[in-house]
Amino acid sequence: MLGALPEMFYEVRRLVLGDHPSAPDDTTDGFHVLNVVDGVGAEVAWEGGRRVLALAETIVVPAAVGGYRLRRVGSERVRVVKALVR
Repeated sequence: MLGALPEMFYEVRRLVLGDHPSAPDDTTDGFHVLNVVDGVGAEVAWEGGRRVLALAETIVVPAAVGGYRLRRVGSERVRVVKALVR
């Protein structure tokens, strides 16, 4: 976690796709904002769709998506920053 103070209504997390090239996640009835900050890129895949993000690209994952999987593109470490409303 990069930031979450009691007076803030959101949190910011850093996800590192290194030794584990993919990670499951779930919107849990709230949207997620994902931004690739290091590495070649990342793929966001959900039931019925997917999107590949290059370095510095951002996507908003709607709350209705529910479960999704984040995968790194390439073999090098990828870092993604995720912001969400608590």
